[in-house]
Amino acid sequence: MMNSFSAFLDQLGVRRAQHVLLHIAYRKVRAEFDDLHIQDLLKTLQEIISPAGSLIMPVFTYCFKKSNQPYEIFDRELSASKVGAVSEVFRSMPEVIRTGSPTHSFALRGSVGEEISADNNPSSPLGKGSVLDWLVQKDESFILLLGVDFSSLTFGHYVEARSDLLWKNVSPWKHLQVLETGVSVEGEFPLQEVPGCSKAFINWQNHLLEQGKIKPFSLGQLQAFYLPTPLLLEEGLQYTRTMPEKWLCPMGSCSACDERWHFYLNVLKQSLD
Repeated sequence: MMNSFSAFLDQLGVRRAQHVLLHIAYRKVRAEFDDLHIQDLLKTLQEIISPAGSLIMPVFTYCFKKSNQPYEIFDRELSASKVGAVSEVFRSMPEVIRTGSPTHSFALRGSVGEEISADNNPSSPLGKGSVLDWLVQKDESFILLLGVDFSSLTFGHYVEARSDLLWKNVSPWKHLQVLETGVSVEGEFPLQEVPGCSKAFINWQNHLLEQGKIKPFSLGQLQAFYLPTPLLLEEGLQYTRTMPEKWLCPMGSCSACDERWHFYLNVLKQSLD
């Protein structure tokens, strides 16, 4: 089964010395590779990429300070990932480094660890100075989506941070009493940007598919994308300039996006007065 999974990755284009950010729905992968355990999946990827490349996964914990209610405090060693079983297994593996963002940490293995340390904790957790910022500056950098679509695409938040979207610095979680501060055992860290909802990123995916800019790869019921980060950044910035409203969920359907809609519409109204 590992051999067939390796062949699947080869068909996608995964190669030695590439830098790969992985998003995965393990249940959907297991439906096609029923004997593939998480450790074997990660081992196969790491063997193909080799130490010359990098395997990266989000291991987010969302440890924000909150007003008038309890909140979790991030511990780099102990705080479990809240973004899937594969990411939790990966962060606990030997030679894996976990970065220090209380809200949006990453697990890193390979050559990325020579340039990104465990102290990485930028005020823009998915923007400037982040692991995603490092990734986009590297040749042969890719995002691998296995069984998930763009609604799981963390890189969309990096595009947002790099864009001219008027609401990008508006916190979308005030209705949950979330403050713009990450909290860890090492202290409190003010945030320049608070990443919001990613459900509307599916609009961007559909646009890229319609334009023929990306192509999915399917095996049975498993759909995958292998996406070069330079292409995603270029196309994403263009998309935010031409169709900014598509970056948000429809008004009234998402409390987080509504926070930004209210700000955006008020700015547009003021520009017309």
